[in-house]
Amino acid sequence: MAAARVDRKLLSKSFDWAKILAKVPDGSAARKDLVALRAKHDQLRERVDKNPENAAPIDFNHFRTLIAKPGFVDELEKTHKELSGKIPYPVDLYSTDITSREQEADKHFATVVTEAKDIAQELQVSLDEFNKIPPFENMTWEEFYGHFPKYEAKVNDMIYNWETYTSTQHIRDLWDGKLEGCEPTEDEKQAKK
Repeated sequence: MAAARVDRKLLSKSFDWAKILAKVPDGSAARKDLVALRAKHDQLRERVDKNPENAAPIDFNHFRTLIAKPGFVDELEKTHKELSGKIPYPVDLYSTDITSREQEADKHFATVVTEAKDIAQELQVSLDEFNKIPPFENMTWEEFYGHFPKYEAKVNDMIYNWETYTSTQHIRDLWDGKLEGCEPTEDEKQAKK
């Protein structure tokens, strides 16, 4: 009976399954697991709902007609009445812990969502700045230097010493920061990751 009370308490919470499913991508393993969890939840709710909230009272008169031994049913009824109010239900030790963990998880998820939105906003700003840069083939040297000032000295050196920089590999090396004097900054290394 106590287990049924605990089940009723847990199953009394309502979940917005459509809202939860909307946050999980289609076809993912997590979505399949969530659908299975919802089915299991519905099965448990059905089983609990089939049982009445309180047990039906014992009909001792019915048992008196079935049992021939005199006084036996009267003794059972007397014992039942004595014990019915004295047997305590088990103390619920877990609900407060579950509630506190749920609140902690909600706080954690709120901070994770906030951090993710901040990162997404920073990345969107960087992407917008990068999209403002014209294609390299349409850029003049001055525009290139304006967007990438750290390459100006090395590019000018390449222009003045053109015969030593005739392969396209040097240009790739320049862009990747492999040539001396053009090592990528820590921010650029992080951006590549």
